[in-house]
Amino acid sequence: MKQLDKWKKKSLFGKISDIIFIIFLILLIIPGSRTAIMAGVNNIKAKIIPPKTNEQVIPQLSDADFNWQLSDIEGNTVSLSDFKGKVIFINFWATWCGPCIGEMPEIQAFYNKFKDNNDVVFILATTDDLTTVQNFISNKEFTFPVYSIQSQIPNVMNHNSIPTSFLINKNGGIVLQQKGVANWGGEKMEKIVNKLLK
Repeated sequence: MKQLDKWKKKSLFGKISDIIFIIFLILLIIPGSRTAIMAGVNNIKAKIIPPKTNEQVIPQLSDADFNWQLSDIEGNTVSLSDFKGKVIFINFWATWCGPCIGEMPEIQAFYNKFKDNNDVVFILATTDDLTTVQNFISNKEFTFPVYSIQSQIPNVMNHNSIPTSFLINKNGGIVLQQKGVANWGGEKMEKIVNKLLK
């Protein structure tokens, strides 16, 4: 009873905060809702956090790294070497990864800015089942290119968490590596890519 009396004395804002917190806890318990909650929280983060640019020596992709094999959403095999000499954005993700899903609207905005430029390539790479990926992309109405990983990821891009993203310049240098979500659709990325295209 004392708790109820305390709650009744709270301000309207305090009561609303308590209700939201309780709803949030209940949603965390319900199977399948955690990914949606994580996606929502990370979508907010992705609108705020700019990607970090490299300040140390730029790692360079070797010829062997460019032999990395992928297949597109239709099952056609491609090699990273098919995109040599272009600015390449690579994002490692999964359909079950809340942070990955949270940043995808920003990646879509980034893709929309450069989709008509033949010198910019987008590779969203995953190990998920192709049918699952096709359904996910279709349901979310994303139009960026999605690829299935077919061979070992080059060591220079080896990562232990997703999402992880890389931006590679025309000479094969990694100019940006981002672990976690970022504001890919923002002005910062547009300026970085335009500078790399010159």
